[in-house]
Amino acid sequence: MPVTSSSLVLQLSGVRTRAGRAGALDDVSLSVEPGQVVAVVGGAGSTLFDTVCGFVRPEAGEITWRGSALRPRPHRLTTLGGLARTLQGVGLYGGLTVLENVLVGAAGVPPVAAVPAGRHGGVGVALLGGAQLRPRGEELRQLARDALTRLGAGEYLDAELAAVPTSLHIRVVLARALLVGPELLVLDDPTAGLEAAEAAALAGMLRPQAGSDHAVLITTTDAEFAALSADRVVTLDP
Repeated sequence: MPVTSSSLVLQLSGVRTRAGRAGALDDVSLSVEPGQVVAVVGGAGSTLFDTVCGFVRPEAGEITWRGSALRPRPHRLTTLGGLARTLQGVGLYGGLTVLENVLVGAAGVPPVAAVPAGRHGGVGVALLGGAQLRPRGEELRQLARDALTRLGAGEYLDAELAAVPTSLHIRVVLARALLVGPELLVLDDPTAGLEAAEAAALAGMLRPQAGSDHAVLITTTDAEFAALSADRVVTLDP
């Protein structure tokens, strides 16, 4: 069956931007199908990530989400009904356990500034750790446990994040994003700071589970990781 624009999770057509974190996009077109992992390799990949997530506004071109025009707002992505992103090392709480860090996005917690992952938290983080989950609390906890186990971090569920190897922090961030059941997971440079063996292990974890239609869009400068993790690799011209 041919792929139509309405069956695509995400499509960029002729997108052009001013220079962002990693250069400008110039007439970029790509698509992501359900159940597919697409990796974008090139210096401007982070700008593409920022554009899809709404941090950068395109000057030309179109972005569509499930066939309809997408005008993303960075802090309201989940209201789209299935788009989740990861920001490397952002929003982790050194004073919370690994499981609590995954649940932060679902807990409806009070606003507390994130504590650097290698440091212990104070009063604000203690309050966050004691926040009550919404009605689906125990179900969410089990989903979080399952996600962490699948990502190879199950033995650290009750460990304080500050005591966990930093190479595992990306798995905590991924588990948090997966908790919302995204239709599309957008990852920016997920191998930053990882050794080659750790990056290779992560590549295998990003594949959607059997029977799942959720898709993954990765921006990376690591061509080897892109080849290992993706069904399709798109290279941006320098």
